[in-house]
Amino acid sequence: MTLSIPNCILCSLLFSAPLFAVAQLAGSPASQNQPPDPAIVAATTAKLAALRDAFVQEAVREAKSAGSACTLDAPKLEIADIPSFGNYDPASNTLRVSAWWLLNADQKELFFHLAGPNADDQAANRVFNNGTYSWVFVHELGHWWQACFDSAQNKTHYQREYDANRIAAAYWREHDPALLQGLVAGFTRILAGAPNPVPAGQTPEEYFNANYEKLAHSSDYVWFQARMVTDVNAEIPPPTFAVGLLHSQMEKK
Repeated sequence: MTLSIPNCILCSLLFSAPLFAVAQLAGSPASQNQPPDPAIVAATTAKLAALRDAFVQEAVREAKSAGSACTLDAPKLEIADIPSFGNYDPASNTLRVSAWWLLNADQKELFFHLAGPNADDQAANRVFNNGTYSWVFVHELGHWWQACFDSAQNKTHYQREYDANRIAAAYWREHDPALLQGLVAGFTRILAGAPNPVPAGQTPEEYFNANYEKLAHSSDYVWFQARMVTDVNAEIPPPTFAVGLLHSQMEKK
């Protein structure tokens, strides 16, 4: 998201985290951990830069073939203590993402839980990496793409998020289908077990847009992301990455 709201919902729900745990995690205090070996920082940064560059190169190529062009450079990367785990800032064209060594004890505990019984630090770290450095990171690159064309300005909050989810889903459908299906399975379970927060007589999009600031800091936000991702996954035919990019560029009618 372009605002610092609970993006951790995206990565944690990839592994079916409980709603109450996600809500608590979003408000966890800053970590007091010490930085790791510089080699680990360098390797993490290189991994993220490689994914960013692959995404940007493919997106720019698709735009060029469609007769359009991004107006921004690739986003700068910054590893920082982000409570939402990931955030794209259009003002500075910077994508900030958290890291395992920056998490506090409560945040790490969630990923130990998600990794299963008797999980060690390596297993919990792997769960964090898969969710944050794959799904959340590419979702935020979707917001960078929106900024490329200034397309988000004429869209609702719901449409901005929906478009970023469509881009991320299409990207992983083509590059790692198993990752996408794991995400969709987790969100499907959430929809089956969580109460629908939308009042009678309103659509999810109407309610989300009217209550965005309140929802962004609540566990109900989980339900809306679940709804968006499952709706994106159900689109027939499944949007290609090129189609997802094009939809995001277009103004909402």
